[in-house]
Amino acid sequence: MKFKNMQVLNDVVLDYSNPFKMYKLALEYDSLKQGAAAFGWYLRAADFVTGSSDEELELQYKCLIKGAMIFARSEARNETSKGLIKLAMAVLPNRPEAYYFASRWAIDQSKFRNALMYAKIALSQNEEHEPIEDLKDYPGRVGLKYCYAVSKWKSDGRDDSKNLLFDLKYKEKLNLTKEMSDSVNGWLGQIGYPSTIPYTKEEKSKYRFTFEGIDKIDKNYSRHFQDMFVLSLLNGKTDGSFIEIGSGHPTLFNNTFLLEDKFNWKGISLDYSERMCSKFSRERKTNIVFADALNVDYSQLFKQNCIEQRVDYLRINADSASYKVLESIPYHKYEFSTIQFQHNACWWGEEVRNASREFLMKIGYILCVSDVGIDEEHAYEDWWIHPGLINNRMQSSKSFNFAWQYMMKERK
Repeated sequence: MKFKNMQVLNDVVLDYSNPFKMYKLALEYDSLKQGAAAFGWYLRAADFVTGSSDEELELQYKCLIKGAMIFARSEARNETSKGLIKLAMAVLPNRPEAYYFASRWAIDQSKFRNALMYAKIALSQNEEHEPIEDLKDYPGRVGLKYCYAVSKWKSDGRDDSKNLLFDLKYKEKLNLTKEMSDSVNGWLGQIGYPSTIPYTKEEKSKYRFTFEGIDKIDKNYSRHFQDMFVLSLLNGKTDGSFIEIGSGHPTLFNNTFLLEDKFNWKGISLDYSERMCSKFSRERKTNIVFADALNVDYSQLFKQNCIEQRVDYLRINADSASYKVLESIPYHKYEFSTIQFQHNACWWGEEVRNASREFLMKIGYILCVSDVGIDEEHAYEDWWIHPGLINNRMQSSKSFNFAWQYMMKERK
């Protein structure tokens, strides 16, 4: 072993009770991979701190974390590492680094609830801190978000945990270390993407197709931007109209609630679940029709509800009946600015998708966004526009369009 800087040893010999000089000697041993010696001097420096100034407390904090890291690297005496980290938390309870290391090590030991607790405590503290130069292994707040996302998924397995991992991949990707990025990609590849990828007002600056009235939206309700696409296509139109076949829940994952609630749209919704229709009628202004979509005379239904010749938005999601419903709409009497058709090709194969495309192209509609994907591989919808509503900024040239990447600008 050869010291790179003998002066640090001489300084300690001449001033044996100075914790700052002890710390520098510990760093020197650490750089030489002399863990036992480094640990001894880190611990001694921490013990010799007698004051309570910010500088002294930070020194003690660093010594405890550095000592813990030595044992963590050797994967030995985990309880010693844990005890030192807890002492560091007690010294500076509002700093994030100790919580990060505690959470990360707990994940490595498959103690996910402990990891979740430490990450959550640190993330709840919104104070800004200057980084500590000697703790470069702390990757910043994104590291805590990573620990929180992984440990939350392993603790509860809920869909919102997938959203946390999704946010790391697509919203925080410029801040992730390669190790974290590889891990996040691995988790999403294993457990799948979240079932819903929402728009929130915090994402406005990254939204690709802004429109009038977007500031009214705190969040949307569709699973994959279906409602936002309609508003973008029609530039935030108010007092619009829709036909929704297969409405489902009145608000949760619903494709028309945002239009009704914030932009005063009106229309007809139809569903074959009596329970959902009952809930819909209590919570929405829109007229809900309880019926099997295959047994509806749509010309009569539209006439009874005074539907105008031009309807802004037709949405069809009637499960296996979707294609027959698509054929049943009286296109010779009514025009639709945009049609969203759920073909479910990723689950059912290409037959329904191909048939629906042939049908809609034959009557003149233009495929604006083909194979809208729930992730980067699986497509389940096509988004169409009326030939009189050419919108070059919305037209996608890609054959496959992951909804997030289509609607949002790439982080650079």
